[in-house]
Amino acid sequence: MSGDELVVPEVVRDAMFVPRQAPGHRQPARVTAGAFRAAGLPVPEHPEGLNVYRLTGRRGLPWSPGIDAHVRRRGAELLGHGGLVLVDVDIPAAVDGTPLVDSLRWLSDRAVEAGEIPDLSATLAVRTPGHPRSGHLPGWHLWYRPDPRRPVRMGPLVSRRTVELRDRGTCPGSPGYEVWHAPRELPVLPAWIAALAGPPRPRPAPVPASTATAGVWRRLHGLISRVLAERDQGERNKVLFWASARAGELVAAGGLDPGAAEMALLAAAAEIGLVREDGERRVAGTIRSGLHAGGAA
Repeated sequence: MSGDELVVPEVVRDAMFVPRQAPGHRQPARVTAGAFRAAGLPVPEHPEGLNVYRLTGRRGLPWSPGIDAHVRRRGAELLGHGGLVLVDVDIPAAVDGTPLVDSLRWLSDRAVEAGEIPDLSATLAVRTPGHPRSGHLPGWHLWYRPDPRRPVRMGPLVSRRTVELRDRGTCPGSPGYEVWHAPRELPVLPAWIAALAGPPRPRPAPVPASTATAGVWRRLHGLISRVLAERDQGERNKVLFWASARAGELVAAGGLDPGAAEMALLAAAAEIGLVREDGERRVAGTIRSGLHAGGAA
């Protein structure tokens, strides 16, 4: 690949992008305090807030050749904002390095059961690098457009938690995320995948303004306490996802900032050893998946 070659598939260039700091890291690229002042925005008090995600109000940046070059060198997150659905297929490894569960084969079997022919070339298919430290082999990212007639529940499938639906993910073409096939137009999410995911959870009722601050923070602290109390190694990730989903409901109701929820939950995960054992990237991914599953945008 030449240094001038574009890496982001044309079919997703109308999406929004959050450049990352470095390959393999989820942290958004840093910006200066001057960038906030130039945009007429207050400068965040904490240095971690000086990033593209915060600067753009969680909307990201439009594609440009410069963004494309950043994706090639350091990677970026692709934000769907309701216009994309990512089917994230993880493949956990057994102790001997073989697939513990072949999630792609499982997904293909579900397609056959529904009378469909599984075909990776039907949509934007991306090979993912896996996470060796957490025991995951290289997997797949399959990108679709949402079907307005069949809204779906985001998050891991109940019947196979190694297959997850999300509205954002690592941008195709980022380091380690090789584009296997790129169509001219994204198809809608197949009906059989929508049936596996099920309909979205009902949105929670808005939190009354008079009780939002105190009540919401009490609820969040209760969720964090539940995470801190879990000492069973086999259950900690499940409890973290559950707590994140409940926090996502608070975000969706308008009573909680998603960044504040994520930071609080990540701190709790670090305290019980999850960040040390699984890595911050993996734990942060679990938290974000839970927030999205709970309805956080």
